[in-house]
Order: sequence, then structure tokens, then C-alpha cells
Amino acid sequence: MNFEENKKKITGNVNVVCDADLWKDLHELHKEFGINKSDILNNFINHFYSNKDDLIKVIAPIIEDQLQQRLNEVRKLQGKVKAVSSPPIKEVITQINRMTSGNSQGAEYQGSHIGTRKNPINLKRTNYSVEFTDQGISMLNGKRDTWVHDTVSKGLAIRFKKFGKVYYTRAKNSKVGKNTIRVKIGDTSEMTLQDARKAHAKNLDYIYTENKNPNKLFPNIKHTRNTKHAVKYDPAPVVETKEDARDWKTFRTYTIDDLDTLGKILSEETGIIQNTLTKFKNKLSENLHQQCLDMFRDGMTIFDLRKRCFKLKDTNNPESAPITYEMCIYRLTKAIYHFGTHEEKQSFNF
Repeated sequence: MNFEENKKKITGNVNVVCDADLWKDLHELHKEFGINKSDILNNFINHFYSNKDDLIKVIAPIIEDQLQQRLNEVRKLQGKVKAVSSPPIKEVITQINRMTSGNSQGAEYQGSHIGTRKNPINLKRTNYSVEFTDQGISMLNGKRDTWVHDTVSKGLAIRFKKFGKVYYTRAKNSKVGKNTIRVKIGDTSEMTLQDARKAHAKNLDYIYTENKNPNKLFPNIKHTRNTKHAVKYDPAPVVETKEDARDWKTFRTYTIDDLDTLGKILSEETGIIQNTLTKFKNKLSENLHQQCLDMFRDGMTIFDLRKRCFKLKDTNNPESAPITYEMCIYRLTKAIYHFGTHEEKQSFNF
């Protein structure tokens, strides 16, 4: 934009990523009063903003961190320190925000790396790595399903969700499997970096001492994707229950952030496996499945999602009853199987 165009420009748009609590409050106000979320935020800003100094107060911690980074660099030059350091947090943020797509092979693929307790993953094969600090983590922002790795606690990573950031343990152990293990630790807003590093250390001990995957909390039921039925297996020595007896309402509070947990519980559900292999009845059915996944990605709970999903024959009937919780989850998992991202499919071992 040249100088003349800049003078004419008096307004502009800014894309803002809201955390889970803010988005929830905005959504509730929108439902209650019918006011657009953008209008609510705009009025909120106009209420508290008067001049540039108001903004300076808010970004003061960020400015302070940047100045500290520069001071550290000057001190290293004065002391002629040649130690290789991780890139400044600001540089990492800039790189992440320039990404055109969320997931990438560079963040996942570890090649022939074997993995050890000291080097659970090969940082050279990851896109973004930086020394984690509590303040730095609060500044980090990126596209969904982008990964950033800690250069201090090797294997500790942050994964960006639709709303918020989550700590993960990422490690590869050839004795456990050929794929990189991912263990969810917790949301960055709900735990400190110190607690995350302690949990990460425990995960690594379990992975390399016990040679086991911490995610294996359920019986390892093998199944195939190219047949109509799951492979037979010997059930664990527990009280036998029928799949029809499952209370599907227990998943009503689940959102996109709980997809990993949902996948652990339901990835071996025979009915879901069979349903994902079936073809769509027609184009309308395919569109309904895509819409279901899109609404779920927007942060909607299973409870709210079910109320907005209808049977194929009732699509144009506003008075028809919504589908059941079971049918809603079946529709969602089938949509993930056909249209989901690599990360979404991996949650269900698709």
C-alpha cells in the first residue's frame, strides 16, 4: 500500500483468535440477544480503547520480552559466546503465522530416527522448535494442528487447537512401533510449564523403560478396513456388555478438543467401523456428513450438534425430530473417515 492509499484507508479488519472461555461467552451472548460476536467485541474495544497508550499497556510484556531477547544477544556477542541457541520466540511466532496449512509432513515424519530417552524425536525433522518459557508460550499463536517443540525438554511439544494450545509428549521407540507416539498432557491455560515437563518426563520413562505406549488404556482390538467385519479377538476378562447397551449420552459434552479421547473409546466400536466403510446414499447425504463435521470443528458440543442434525428424509422438515446421540456420533465419525484431516483421522486410527 502506497502513501496515498494509506491516507484514504480509515478502517480495517483484524482476524482475532479467541480462547475457549471468551468464545463460549460470546456464543452465549449471541444466542441470548442475537448480536453478532464481532459487534460485541467491537463495542468492547471501543469502550476501553481511547488512544495508543491503552494498547501500549497491554503489549508491554511482549515488548519487554523482545527487549530482553535483544539484550541477551548483545551480551552473547560481548562475551563471544558461540553456543548455538534456539531462535527467538518472536521469530518462531512469525514463522508459524506465515504457514499456509496447518499440518505438514515435516512436523510428523521422523524417518529412520530410532528414538531414545534423551532424544525421543529428531528436532531437525520438525518445522518449529524453541526454548519454552511460560511467558513465551502465552505469546505463541498459530494455525490449527501446527506443532512447536521444546529445545530443553526434548519431545515436549505444543499443538495448536481451534481454541487454545495443548501440551503433548512426542516420542519414537522402535520397540513399541514404527510411528511417533503422541500423548496428550494438558491445556497450556490449565497447567504450568513446570507441571507439563514433569508429566512429560513420566511419559518418557514409561515409553523407554516399560517399552509401552501410554495411550494404550483400552484392549488392543485388531480390525481391518478392507472387510465388512472386525477381526475376531479374545475379550478382556471383564463383565461382558453389549454395544447396544452403551449410553451415548455420556459423550454429549465432548467437543473437537476431546477428539483424541473420543477416538480412544470408540475407535474399536464394531458398528462405527462398519458404518465408515459404507458409501453415501446420495450427494445430499454426503453434504450432511460434511456439515456435521464442520459444525463440530466450530467448537460445538455433541449435545448441540445432535440438535442441528436430522435424518436424510427429514432434512426439509423443520418440525422433524433430530437424530439420536448414537446416529450423530456415527455420522461424525464417518465424516472424519472420509473428509477429516490427518490429525482427526489419526484419533480414530483411520
